[in-house]
Amino acid sequence: MIPQWIRKSLVACVAVLTFGTVIPTLPAHYLDKQNDKQNVQGSKAPIIASRPDDKSASKLEQSSLEIVDRSSLSKAELIDRLSTYVLDEAKNQGTEKFGARISAKINGQYANQIAPAFAEAFRNVSNAHDSSWIQELEVTHAPTPGLGERIMHVYNKKTGKEVIKLHVRRDHPPLDGYYFNFHYHTALDGFQKHHELKTIYWGKNMPPKWKA
Repeated sequence: MIPQWIRKSLVACVAVLTFGTVIPTLPAHYLDKQNDKQNVQGSKAPIIASRPDDKSASKLEQSSLEIVDRSSLSKAELIDRLSTYVLDEAKNQGTEKFGARISAKINGQYANQIAPAFAEAFRNVSNAHDSSWIQELEVTHAPTPGLGERIMHVYNKKTGKEVIKLHVRRDHPPLDGYYFNFHYHTALDGFQKHHELKTIYWGKNMPPKWKA
């Protein structure tokens, strides 16, 4: 793999030589991985987000989260705070994925039932591991548009291995309407099973694509 500094240098050189008329682009999957890497490597010390006491401190929950050192927390504290972090991210990234039209119809059920159920599933997975493993957990920040299923994945940033995946599938049974099937996959069973969270009925007409 070409080091990132070489990639950036090549992009800059091509842009200069062509007077800015040609700017090379990197593959989408590479950019997604780089964005996630930047999100989890913003500081040298492992960090975790937790809610402030004053809920009115910010309109956006994620931006109002307080940063603390993970290594100072017990396993129970790690799981509690990471579960809250995962819940907030699931809500925010779900809203981002749905887009305005779908959010207006299903976001209430998603935020109140599905996201909390996924956070509880994350808690169960975390309980099967020790503190040092839990400290390395982070979330992706790239909900798939179009017809893709991914809302958010939780992964171990040290090993790069995924831990639990939150997905939504579009179902259209014969002679029936359209449904959104929310489920998760977990490393505990090798991602083989679909663990159902909730199915929400959309209607007779085809729903818009994600992020539309």
